[in-house]
Amino acid sequence: MFRSLINRHRVPAFLLVVFGWAWGWDAVYYSLGWWKSLPVYINSFPRQWGLPIGAVLVVWASDIPLREWLSRVFQWRFPPWLYLGAVFLPLFIGEAQPVLAALGGGSVSYSPPAPPHLLFVFFLLNVVLFGGVEEFGWRGFLQPQFQERMSVLTASLAVGVLWWAWHLPLFFGHPNFTPNPLFLAEYTVFVLGISTVLGALVNVTDGGVIPAVLMHAAINVGSILEGSGGILDGILSVSLVVGAGAWWLIAAVLVGLYGRSLTPKSMIESLS
Repeated sequence: MFRSLINRHRVPAFLLVVFGWAWGWDAVYYSLGWWKSLPVYINSFPRQWGLPIGAVLVVWASDIPLREWLSRVFQWRFPPWLYLGAVFLPLFIGEAQPVLAALGGGSVSYSPPAPPHLLFVFFLLNVVLFGGVEEFGWRGFLQPQFQERMSVLTASLAVGVLWWAWHLPLFFGHPNFTPNPLFLAEYTVFVLGISTVLGALVNVTDGGVIPAVLMHAAINVGSILEGSGGILDGILSVSLVVGAGAWWLIAAVLVGLYGRSLTPKSMIESLS
């Protein structure tokens, strides 16, 4: 009966696990003051694991063969350019922001989020332990569930809204988040834009999430440069217009080329 109930309500069951798991961990961290006492990435480690756990649980309880779903999401035989694009596109957008912020008399400095010799380790940890594992739930499970009733574009935006809401408790304690209105606007635009691009990417790979995991991990690594003092720095929010806006520009190009499906069928067939 339990499995039958989950099978009839796959999306609500998945979201119940995902939000209950993450927000439950957030409540523990807030009540014990761990946000301030633990390193940034350790203190947010457990919350994202509700996504793969929720996906596997719901798939197991539904009429979707678990082995078939796992073989689909773990596909990896894709052209090298797809992997390179997934990793280097976020890095390019991230480094463009400080460079533009320094144009016209400002300065750019090297300011990595971790010591240089640990940057690759930092990236790998995001692939196997931190943000990257979210993709097994958001894009590996939820995206195709929504696409049974929506276009790729609408499904990607719907996933983005839920992804945004899932992060909400972090704005009230996590050191990397702040309830500042400008930051909230930047983050909202960014999350919905990148969710659209990730939704297109997982359709190109016919449900394989490994490239999306790498893109997510590269995004989390962030910029290794810091720029300020340029003519644009005091006129507009470079992180909003360039950082978040770049993903919307990519999404707009995809819509212009392929409509609400975001990807050409010929590409999907050639990579499948």
